[in-house]
Amino acid sequence: MKQHKLGQSELLVSPLTIGCWSFGGGQDSYWGRQEQVDVNQLVQTALDQGVNFFDTAFGYNDGRSEASLGQALAGRRQEAVICNKIPIQSYDELKQYDQTISDSLKRLQTDYVDLMMIHWPTKDQDLLQANLEAMQKQKEKGNIRYIGVSNFATQTLEIAHNMGIEIIADEFVYNLMSRGIERDVLPYCCDHNIGVVAYMPLMQGILAGKYKRIDDIPPIRRRTIHFDQEHNPLVRHGGSGYETLLVRMLEQMRDLAIESGYAEDRLAIAWLMTKPGVSSVIAGCRNVKQLQDNAVSVETSLSSETVERLDEISEPLRQKMGNNLDIWQLGDNSRIW
Repeated sequence: MKQHKLGQSELLVSPLTIGCWSFGGGQDSYWGRQEQVDVNQLVQTALDQGVNFFDTAFGYNDGRSEASLGQALAGRRQEAVICNKIPIQSYDELKQYDQTISDSLKRLQTDYVDLMMIHWPTKDQDLLQANLEAMQKQKEKGNIRYIGVSNFATQTLEIAHNMGIEIIADEFVYNLMSRGIERDVLPYCCDHNIGVVAYMPLMQGILAGKYKRIDDIPPIRRRTIHFDQEHNPLVRHGGSGYETLLVRMLEQMRDLAIESGYAEDRLAIAWLMTKPGVSSVIAGCRNVKQLQDNAVSVETSLSSETVERLDEISEPLRQKMGNNLDIWQLGDNSRIW
């Protein structure tokens, strides 16, 4: 798979990023159990095919995702680009920042991480700046090669810019159901040469053609602002959702899949790769078959007519949702700014 530079960095990354949220998962974890032997096979096959970008986080299975990835990369660490994400640290936690980073590197079995991101911003600007400064010091020490962010919109990106901190990538939810990034965040990243790494390209399976009706979608997969609060006790945004528009969009995608000969998941991922500023797409893989399917999808070249049709199909939902960036919360409760 052809690799390219990420943002203004020297990192060469594949257009497909392996999402490692499921790595190290047990029976009761979000994605269920994933055996290490399967992780090993998946990672080795990915590297053999030029898929070198791996995305994990401190919070994924309480650090077990990091440990699982580190184990799978044993002997081939230099071939991989590791992106890790750390939550905002309180002022007390910042006092142990060196140890926190050191513990993460031990779990990953590496001396450095290629790209470290703040997982979510905080509305406490002073604390946000303190976390950015702590990360910058880790870069100066060589523990981090580059700094990135996750779920940062233009105001928080501008804070880092004004501090003189070079941000090379912004990891953001972006898919046919969630296009809020297009109005402000995506243009900002393009203007500042910040690579956008799109996560949830299939909206946790909803865009993969797996579900025919809203009620077929497991409740834990329909907790976002797309879905009505009254129909799911797990929802916490308090809104009425956009279920009618969503059902219509999914019906039209099924029709387009038949017309184009491309399955819905392939259409959704290939569509993302046509968008300026998108450097890579994060797709979780539980086995080699899913890896192969996702690899084919990022390298699929859609016709301009198909891209336009997907734009049209998703436009009514985009218009209704407006500039919502936090797909889990609405209004003042949004964590993204």
